[in-house]
Amino acid sequence: MKMKKFLALAMTSTLALTLLAGCGGGTDGGDSAEGGGTGQYVFSIAHSTAEDTTDQAFALAFKEYVEEHSNGAITVNIYPNAQLGSDREVVEAVQNNEITMTATANAVQANFVQDAFVLDIPFTFDDIDAVKYTMEDQGFLDAMGASYDAANLRLAGYTCTGFRVLSSNVPVHSPDDVKGMTIRTMENEYHMETWRALGANPTPLAFNELYTALQQGTVDAQENPIELIVTQKFYEQQDYVIETNHVAQFIPWVMSKTFYDSLPAELQTVVDEGIQVGRQAAFDHIDATDSANRQVVEDSGTEIITLTPEELSVFAERTASVGEMIKEVVSPSVYDAYMASCEAYQASH
Repeated sequence: MKMKKFLALAMTSTLALTLLAGCGGGTDGGDSAEGGGTGQYVFSIAHSTAEDTTDQAFALAFKEYVEEHSNGAITVNIYPNAQLGSDREVVEAVQNNEITMTATANAVQANFVQDAFVLDIPFTFDDIDAVKYTMEDQGFLDAMGASYDAANLRLAGYTCTGFRVLSSNVPVHSPDDVKGMTIRTMENEYHMETWRALGANPTPLAFNELYTALQQGTVDAQENPIELIVTQKFYEQQDYVIETNHVAQFIPWVMSKTFYDSLPAELQTVVDEGIQVGRQAAFDHIDATDSANRQVVEDSGTEIITLTPEELSVFAERTASVGEMIKEVVSPSVYDAYMASCEAYQASH
């Protein structure tokens, strides 16, 4: 695998220094990352999105807090733009303690932690406040965290970049409008099942290959949050953005459990606090940029179509079977905690 060859070369000298210092895990980014690798513990963060995204806002805030409050014991290096590999490759590297932490779409991590598929049940949330409620629900976090622990991954917390929406070169108002459409999805069977249920032809493709695929007509359409449609300039190749809001874009931040467990208790506390600082920076970033991102899309000539509740209900009915499929493959404890969280929000609103 190309990524592993790169990591083997990039980390040889760093790991030697790390072992001499008596530390476990982590990589040193050298000149390509935000950070210099001078602390006793070297904490690497890799993500696949650009430097003006929510993921990067999280990473920068986390870096600033942790380096300051660890009194220099931890150095944080940041690798945006898929510098260390695809989403799937990077999650695997975190699991193997080759990279310290990453953020990917939940759909990617579900390939490593099967219970994470519960967040791919389509049309679960009506608005972003409901999504945030579940992200903060301790019962749900405890149940899901146990599943991540079993995969040698530590679930640090969730951020969210809104809902996944569809972009295409034809207007869409009903499932009939996507029939036969080739839509790029992540490598996630239930995302693909959702679009199959709607009559489309889902095609998994690496995120960093998507712009070219749209440009060359390899795929007709794609689905991502509006933030990524803007930062990756997908709107340049698409005439419409349709607010299908079919799945909330949960972003689980996961770190190497091996690395975290190797830290002294006081540094674990600093890292935990840094996660919360990073999460707040991510929420602030998406709140501050959402309107501007929409304006960029519209100014380009790409039309944003907001579906009515009645139109959305038809999509939800057509994909109800996907929710039943997911219920069969996730742990009852996780499914029940997730549904209890959703129901608690509805009851309180």
